[in-house]
Amino acid sequence: MNKERMKNVNGFTLIELLVVIAIIAILIALLLPAVQQAREAARRSQCKNNLKQIGLAMHNYNDTHRVFPPGYVSVDPANTGSIEQGLYGWGAFILPFLDQAPLFQQLRVGDVRLQANLTNPITRGILETPIPIFNCPSDIGPALNTWNNTSGYDRRVTSDGTNRIAIAKSNYVMVSGSGDSTTPAVTPVTYGAHNGIGAQNSNTRIRDITDGTSNTLAVGERAFQVGQLQTGAGTVMGFSAVTNSGIKNGGTAVLGIAYWGINQTVIQSNHQSRSFSSPHVGGAHFLMCDGAVRFLSENLDFRGNSIGSGFQIDSTFERLLSKNDGQVIGEF
Repeated sequence: MNKERMKNVNGFTLIELLVVIAIIAILIALLLPAVQQAREAARRSQCKNNLKQIGLAMHNYNDTHRVFPPGYVSVDPANTGSIEQGLYGWGAFILPFLDQAPLFQQLRVGDVRLQANLTNPITRGILETPIPIFNCPSDIGPALNTWNNTSGYDRRVTSDGTNRIAIAKSNYVMVSGSGDSTTPAVTPVTYGAHNGIGAQNSNTRIRDITDGTSNTLAVGERAFQVGQLQTGAGTVMGFSAVTNSGIKNGGTAVLGIAYWGINQTVIQSNHQSRSFSSPHVGGAHFLMCDGAVRFLSENLDFRGNSIGSGFQIDSTFERLLSKNDGQVIGEF
C-alpha cells in the first residue's frame, strides 16, 4: 500500500508526460520567432552601424583629398571596351580611414595594380580576407564573392586574364546614378554624365551635390541573394573588366543604380546585380552624403527609365540617387 502511494505521489502517467511535452513545444514555438526577430534586429543595427562607419570614412577621405573617393579607377578611361585586369574600387581608397591603414599599405593601392597583388601569395591572401565592416550580418552569401552568371557578369577577378579568383565580398556599393544603365559611369560622352556621386575616375566634391548632402544617397546595400534570386552583392577592393564580358560594364561590382528599385526579384539576376537590395524585410539601408543612414522601403516611389531613351527623373528614389536634379524630394 505504501509503495502504491509513493508511485502516485512521485511518478507521472503517460498522459501527464505528453501534456508537459506539448506545453514545452508550444512555448518553444512561441518563443522562437521572438528570438529570431531579436537576432535580426541586432543584425540590422550592426548593418546600419557599418554604413555609419563607412560614411565617416568617406567624409574623412573628403577632408583629406577635398573630394569623395572615386567609384573606381581606370588607367585607360578612354577605352570603353577595356579589358583591364584590375580596377580598384572606392572601398580600397577609404581603408586608411577605417582603421585599415596597414592593409592599405601592404596592398600599395594606387601603386601596385590589383592583378599584380593577386600574383603575390601574401597580398592575394589579404584580398581574400573578408573585412567585417563591408559585410551585412544578415547576408547569407559566401564571405568571398564567387558570383557569376551566363550573361557574362562576374564578380571574380583575374591575375592573368584567364583565371578567376574570388575576393572579399562587399554588401555596400556606391551610387552611380538614377537610371537603369551603368554606361554613363563609363561613357558620359554618349549617354550623358552620371548623376550619382561615383563613376569611373570620379572626383565628386561637396559643392557638386547641389541637391544637398541630406537629400542625396551615397552608398546602398546589395545582397548576395534575395529570396531565390542571386544578385551578386559587390566586392570590397575592386573588379576585373576582363571578367565582365570584356567590358568595364559600369563597374557593377562596386557601383549601383536604380534599375528596378529596391529588393525587386521579377527580372533576371543580371539586372538586380546592378541595383540595390538587402536580406532585411521591407527595404534596405542607405548612406546619405551627409553621413546619416536611412532605411528605405522597397515600396518607395520609383518609375525607372532608360538614360538612352528620354531619361526623366520623376520619382522619389530617382531624386534621392541624383546629386543635382534640382527637384524637391518630399517625404521618404
